[in-house]
Amino acid sequence: MAKRKRLDEDAEQVAVYLTPTEKLVMDVIAGRRKKRHEERTSPSEIVADALWKVLTESEGIAKEKIQELLAVQSDVVQADKEGPNNLKVFPKN
Repeated sequence: MAKRKRLDEDAEQVAVYLTPTEKLVMDVIAGRRKKRHEERTSPSEIVADALWKVLTESEGIAKEKIQELLAVQSDVVQADKEGPNNLKVFPKN
C-alpha cells in the first residue's frame, strides 16, 4: 500500500538546521504523535504546526490574517507576470 502524500501541492523545500537536542525534541514529538495515532508526524508537519502555534499564540496573529496576506501577495505576483500596464505593443512592418 502506497503512502499518502501529506504535503500541500504548493509546499516548498527549505533548509532548517537543528542542534542534537532540537532533533531529539522533534523525534520525541513525532514518537508521541505516532503513539496517539495522529497523522501529522513528519518533521515538516511538526515544524509547520509549531510555526502556526507561535504565530497565533505568541505573536497574536490570526491564521486568517496570514491567508489574507497570501491572497494579496498572489495578486501582486500575478500582476507582475502580466507585465506593466503602460507598455504599448507596436506591430512589425
